[in-house]
Formats: sequence, C-alpha cells, structure tokens
Amino acid sequence: MAMSNQLFGRIIKVKTSGLTFTNDNLEIRFTVPFDDDPKPNISKIEIFNLSNDTINRIKRGKTCTIEAGYRGDYGVIASGKVTSVLTRREGVDKITTITVMEGDDYSRIKVTPKTSTDKKHLKIAFKKGTRASTIIKRLCSVLGIKLAYMKLPKDVVYKNGYTVTGLILNNLEEIVKDCGASMYYRRGQMVIRSIKEGTDERFILKEDTGLIESPEPFEEEGIKGYKVKCLLQHRITTASIIEIQSKTAKGKYRARKGEHRADGNDFVTEFEVI
Repeated sequence: MAMSNQLFGRIIKVKTSGLTFTNDNLEIRFTVPFDDDPKPNISKIEIFNLSNDTINRIKRGKTCTIEAGYRGDYGVIASGKVTSVLTRREGVDKITTITVMEGDDYSRIKVTPKTSTDKKHLKIAFKKGTRASTIIKRLCSVLGIKLAYMKLPKDVVYKNGYTVTGLILNNLEEIVKDCGASMYYRRGQMVIRSIKEGTDERFILKEDTGLIESPEPFEEEGIKGYKVKCLLQHRITTASIIEIQSKTAKGKYRARKGEHRADGNDFVTEFEVI
C-alpha cells in the first residue's frame, strides 16, 4: 500500500497539571470516543511506569489535552477535565489510568426554587409567542452551558408558550430537536446546529492518506452510511466533513460518531459517516 510520508513516526502528547507526557520516552495508550449527543464523552489514557512523584502531580479537576497523529501531521483529539487518576500493577509494569471528561454533565440538573419563574410550582415558564432561540439561550444560562456555536435550521415560535419542568437538559434537547438541530460536544466545546451541517476539514481520505479497508455500508434507525477505519486521523471528530475515495464510499460525508484508539499495536480512528 502506497502511504504518504507524513504518516510515519507516531506522535502522542498528553498535557495536564503543568506536565507534558510524550511517547518519545513513555508507552502511552488511549481510547477517545466522540458522538453527536450532549452527554460528555469519557476518554481513557494509560501511561506506563511513571514515578510516584509524577503520579502525585496529576490532579483531578485540571484540564487535560491529548494530541495525536504523525510527525508531519498531528493535532488535538480531546480536551477535558481529569476525573480520576488510578495506578495499578500489571506484571512488571505500573500503569496509570487518567480518565478525562470532555465537557460537563448537565443531565441531572433540575428546575430549583432559585431558577423557577413560579413561586408555587417548580417550573420555568415562557410566554406565548416565544422563539426557540430565546428559550435555548435562557436554559443554557441556567445550566451554565457556554455555547461555542449555535445555528438553528428553523427558529420555532411556541404560540402557546413553553413550560420547562424537571430535568432541564431533557427540555433543552427537545427544543433543539424541534428546530431540526442537534446538540453535542466537539473537542470539548458545546455546539448546536443542523444534523446535516458540519465542519469541512478539507481532507481526502483514501488508501494513501490512511484508509485501511473499504468502508462497510450500514443502516440504523433509518439512517444510512458507512463504517470507516483508517490510520489515526486527528481531523476526524463529530461533524467533520471529509471526502472519501474508495471502492464503496465515494464523495463527501459527515462523521457521526467513532473512536480514536492507541493500544500498543493499533493506532487507528474507527468511525461512522452519513
């Protein structure tokens, strides 16, 4: 297989708590998932044989960024907060697992007396004729969500008003869906936009840029697309628009969900496109 010269020399860089770990002198493994729902993804990083002093310097709550790729071409594949640091022994190796949550989990936040617009009942009420964009901005503010980008295919008007009760995120997702959009994390930042819209990475995936095998067609809940496997490619994440040139898939597609993985042998990105 003819392979671009850029795809040699694997690079892994993990930065957290003022420390930088690289695969130049350490064995580093990771799984970094991505998808198009608003629940934050959990990445796992394994670093082999760190000193106790170094392990103690890795702190929960600190930002952690993972960069990966090849000498000529690497970039950020995940950024989030460290949620746990656990070390175990496996044979002669001491393996430290760093768990990173990309973004915050807002799924358990309910309407409280403080956020309620009604003294008697816990609810946030919006008057007749309120636009979806107004409700979305208000609910994001209540939840503490900082939107990196919002573009609604249609800004629905709720003629009878809208009442939010219980779990706020469930209501927010419903409104976003009414507008023909979806809400998800993209490299640690929350985005609301059309399911069909994406970020054009201006990248052609083919055999000599890392495509490992011909993409396999799939159909799930009325959605048709392809399952793709390639050498690790940092440009691919939720809503990346990429061009694929293969025997099966030809043209521009949008990445829906997948995973970057380095396990000591494989150094790959597996994902679905639609």
